[in-house]
Amino acid sequence: MPQLYGVEKARRSYHLAVGEGHQIHVEEYGLEDGIPVLVCHGGPGSGLNPLSCRYYNPEHYRLILFSQRGCGLSTPHFKLQANTTAHLIADIELLRTSLDIAHWMITGESWGATLALLYAIEYPDKVLGLLLRSTFLARKQDLHWLFGELGAPAQAFPEQFESFRASHHNVAATLEYYKHQLNMDDELACIKAAKAWCEWESVLSGMYPNHNADLHLVNKEKVLDVSRLENHYFTHDFFIEDDFISNNIDKLQHIPMWFLHGRQDLISPFAGIYHLTKKLSHNPNIKLDILNDVGHSSENINYANAIRIASDMFYCLMIKRFKKGN
Repeated sequence: MPQLYGVEKARRSYHLAVGEGHQIHVEEYGLEDGIPVLVCHGGPGSGLNPLSCRYYNPEHYRLILFSQRGCGLSTPHFKLQANTTAHLIADIELLRTSLDIAHWMITGESWGATLALLYAIEYPDKVLGLLLRSTFLARKQDLHWLFGELGAPAQAFPEQFESFRASHHNVAATLEYYKHQLNMDDELACIKAAKAWCEWESVLSGMYPNHNADLHLVNKEKVLDVSRLENHYFTHDFFIEDDFISNNIDKLQHIPMWFLHGRQDLISPFAGIYHLTKKLSHNPNIKLDILNDVGHSSENINYANAIRIASDMFYCLMIKRFKKGN
């Protein structure tokens, strides 16, 4: 069975001013003159995780990790102002130009895959390829899937769902309730709501009831980061038009894309990515790996090994495009 790569100390760690008082935290790993790969973390609000480097050969790739606005070591902390999807996409492009990178590969998981696709739609000529897993499409129907009583998660875990929604009987009311609770002056009330939010997310990620598998639930700042930022984006419909990715995916017909997705994913329903790849049928370099008996979290060893194998195989195509473009 393939082994994941080790993670060494970051070659560089710095902050980049991106405007409106925000600075994003950036770390670089791997080969300095390797194929540049931007690693987009999930959440929103999770922050960069050096363990993401485990899937990529450090002798082939230049790995660039960053924490999105308001989370991780980016500053200021918890700031929701000037924190929208458009701002995050602009930050990615500013990071590319500041590093004087002509083209790069982008990888991401869940919300990170959402951002990767949105960036590629905005800047298709800057993208060598996309390697995405547990892709979240950020549609209104995905909110109803996650927080509605007829969604698969609520049907699979009705007792946890009843506790999470706190007697609110529609998606909008549930999200507004948590928005209020997470922004109260009462710190204990905020933390209680944040833990409830992250516990429901752990259920969906396939980590319930072993919450220790995720640091969200043992770190006060982490639970507040994730819950506040996710709620901020969810209550604003992700700051994009509904079904935006699917409606604009034709712009990416020339970009190699490799999707990995668990069939039992309770956060990003598999049908969404299945139908999205059907729209890319004219792309000769499109691949979808369906992982049976796997959910959303890449901490599953079978999922992790599949990502490692994909990144090694994808390299052969990326190096050709990288040399051609430089």
